[in-house]
Amino acid sequence: MDFFGMGIGEILVIMMLALILFGPGKLPEIAAGIGRAVREFRNATRELTSEFEQAFREVQTSTAEVTTSVLSVQQETRAALSEVATTTQQAAQAITADQAPAPVTTPAEASVPPPSPVLSTATHVTVANGRREPTKEDPLADLVDLDDLLNDTSSFKATESHWEH
Repeated sequence: MDFFGMGIGEILVIMMLALILFGPGKLPEIAAGIGRAVREFRNATRELTSEFEQAFREVQTSTAEVTTSVLSVQQETRAALSEVATTTQQAAQAITADQAPAPVTTPAEASVPPPSPVLSTATHVTVANGRREPTKEDPLADLVDLDDLLNDTSSFKATESHWEH
């Protein structure tokens, strides 16, 4: 039997010394005092253990609450992200629809419009596919065709009537 790391022989030696030092009359009082001290030590240990367990349960409860909050925020964030993605896709589709090329129409006149006065002074004019190409002397040559097209209202009306049908 092992008591506080001491064997039976060691305990008997200590009891004999206590009997000689304190005498037979005081020995029961000392044993009762030691018993009370051991009991109080056990009670204090039990209290500390129960307080520790209670604090541990409170930490677990708090952790569960935080986890629930984090999951809730995560779901809300995913929903918001999904909404943003949907809105972005719709906006991109609207932009793509707005930037779709216009239907191909035939010009009112198949000939190339007369050169502008600026081009008449240019020494090199490149014409490709019925369109003037910009050169070093006239970098805005391709815009002349666009200007002529915008000023020609007859082709606009033809295009407008095409859309009405």
